[in-house]
Amino acid sequence: MVALLLLTLAQIPTPAPVLPAPAAPAQVAPPKPRPAAPTTVTLTLTVTDAAGAPLDDVTVTATGPVDREAKTPVGGILRIQGLRAGAYRVRFSRVGYYTFEKEIVWRVGMPAPEATVTLNAAPPPPPSPPPLPPATPAAAVVVEPRLSPPGTPKTMVLPDFIENNFIPSRDAHKENIVGCSGVSQAILWQVRDPWEGRQHPSADAMLYVIGGEGTLKLAGSDVTVMAGSFAVVPRGTMYGFVRRGRNPLIVLAVLSGPPCAVN
Repeated sequence: MVALLLLTLAQIPTPAPVLPAPAAPAQVAPPKPRPAAPTTVTLTLTVTDAAGAPLDDVTVTATGPVDREAKTPVGGILRIQGLRAGAYRVRFSRVGYYTFEKEIVWRVGMPAPEATVTLNAAPPPPPSPPPLPPATPAAAVVVEPRLSPPGTPKTMVLPDFIENNFIPSRDAHKENIVGCSGVSQAILWQVRDPWEGRQHPSADAMLYVIGGEGTLKLAGSDVTVMAGSFAVVPRGTMYGFVRRGRNPLIVLAVLSGPPCAVN
């Protein structure tokens, strides 16, 4: 009986142990986003003299991706804002000090740049030389004009001279020098045929009509001339004569300018 009971108990299955439910996995918080690196920066500069005292009124010029210029305030500390990444050439200048240049490089992600600069005093400029005494004015040099030799005094009766030297009927023109003195000469012209295209490059001419009639071509105009007519022809001016009537046109011309051979 006892054996049967033991056998029966042995056949009863042992219940499986109840296991606790697995714990839910822990929630992992997502990483916080890193703040974006700044794209501009403030450059801090401290300027002092050789003894370490701050220097104000120093002109600071930064040349690079962005150009800036400013002066150090009292205290010698200057902050230049809004600089972009890159290399800068920074120049420090002040009256009475040697100019100094420094290269500063800043890249995105780097700390804001700082620099301390020392300016050395420049020696004072040499004193100005004393003013020179006023120069004694040089004696004026008088250059006397070189005169041509004077001519020989001369008088004549022109009607008699014309009668004795009248132009032949076969000649177109006739010239006679009737006076010569220094840089002027008097010439008697007798004109039968047209006498145009005349010019005196270096002499001014004064014309006086003694006899006959004709036309004087001067300055683009045709002027009727007769005994008693007078005209002035500046040097270089083109002119000419055309006779009218049977008698020749007789003109006394005084040319002033070129030297005249003594007659």
